[in-house]
Amino acid sequence: MTTAIQFPALRPTSRTYTPGTFPTKRFVSVSGAGTTRLYGSKSSEARLQLQFVLGDEDVRLLVDCWHDAKGDYVPLTLSNSVFTGVGEDLLGGIPTYLNWRWAEPPSVESLFPGRSRVTVNLLATLDL
Repeated sequence: MTTAIQFPALRPTSRTYTPGTFPTKRFVSVSGAGTTRLYGSKSSEARLQLQFVLGDEDVRLLVDCWHDAKGDYVPLTLSNSVFTGVGEDLLGGIPTYLNWRWAEPPSVESLFPGRSRVTVNLLATLDL
C-alpha cells in the first residue's frame, strides 16, 4: 500500500459525517418473499464533508494535498484538528479500520480577496 498523505491540520467550520454501509444483497422471489445476505462484517464507504473558511495560504494546503494524493489514489491521514469539537462518543463510532481518501477535488468559492469557502468531500474505503 502507498504511504498515506497527511491532510492539513485545519479546523473545519462545519462537518457532516455519514456512516458507511455493509455489503448486503436482497434477493426477492417471484412470490415476493425474500431474504437479505450479508457479505462482510465491516462497513465501508463512509463519507465526511468538511467546510472551511480560509485564507489563500491554507486553501493552497488543501489543493496541494489533493495533488499530492493523486486525487483519490493515495489514502489520507486525518489530523485531530479535523475532528475538533466532536465528542468521544461520536468519535468512537467512526471505524478506525477505514482509509480516508478524497472523494472529489476540493471546491473553492471566493468570498472576497484573500478569503475563500472550501468544501472537501472525503470517502472512507476498506482496502485489502
